[in-house]
Amino acid sequence: MSRVRLHAARLAVLLVAVVALGACEVGAMQTAIENPTPDPVTALQTTCTPPSCEELAVQIGDFAILPPVIRTSAPRVRFAITNIGAYTHSLEVRLPGGVVSSPRIGPGQTGYLEADLEPGTYEALDPTPGHAVRGARASLVAGPGS
Repeated sequence: MSRVRLHAARLAVLLVAVVALGACEVGAMQTAIENPTPDPVTALQTTCTPPSCEELAVQIGDFAILPPVIRTSAPRVRFAITNIGAYTHSLEVRLPGGVVSSPRIGPGQTGYLEADLEPGTYEALDPTPGHAVRGARASLVAGPGS
């Protein structure tokens, strides 16, 4: 009987491990690294002018967003996102009203993203599967004195 219990215990541990690993592939916890084809990148046509809009230079590498804390006091921002890595990257900013995303940017390219911001702290990340979980994340702090 102890062999049956030992076998059942091993089976239960294996089942828990399979479920846990499967959950890591859902949503923002994806662990597989993808390298999608870049989108065609063109300069964003904009009227982003100070003081109501600020252009912010951001670099995305393998696997980091620089700077790790992005600060602005402007209510509108234009991200100039340069890919300094070997993979295709993108920038996604999670705002209370939804998510805004840049195009997929190939190595050595620069892409653009504009967003309207209320004062607060937001999450910015590379939404490419496997990138954010490996460190491609930053904080965006918006508001007076930022």
